[in-house]
Amino acid sequence: MTDAGVLVVGASGILAPAAAQLAAAGDALVTGVGRVRPMPSGVEAVAVDARDAAALRRALGARRWARAVVYAPAVTDASLPVLRAAVDGPVVLVRTSAEATPPPEEPEAPAPEPGPWTLQLGWATGAGGARWHSPEEISDAALAVLRDGAGRTLGAVRPWADRP
Repeated sequence: MTDAGVLVVGASGILAPAAAQLAAAGDALVTGVGRVRPMPSGVEAVAVDARDAAALRRALGARRWARAVVYAPAVTDASLPVLRAAVDGPVVLVRTSAEATPPPEEPEAPAPEPGPWTLQLGWATGAGGARWHSPEEISDAALAVLRDGAGRTLGAVRPWADRP
């Protein structure tokens, strides 16, 4: 059974603004997966460590979601398939800048383009220097990927030596 809801892994942390925006829109039930911090208002909480595949499987049970946004560091190679199996539609994967680390022998090799349904995080650059993106900036970009499916990079991932 699909409840047309949205599952957000990282909803009590970096993706809290995304979960809050989705809940405020009111067009679908929003379920947040987190370990200990409270969820934004209007977000149903599933308290579990999403890195533990067996615990995640038990916590999600037989429920289904229409789509999902997943903060990659919150899952593992074993638990991500558990999430994907519970989602009938697209799963947006939000990857940190570490995923764009160039090989040691080519420190400025071009970063690979993120595939569909992927948000590759980088860093913001400007007059004040390089900085990490805020949860609001990351959430806005993740929701853009959820809307259109186009993979994108938020900010810069090169030159690698310029990261904050």
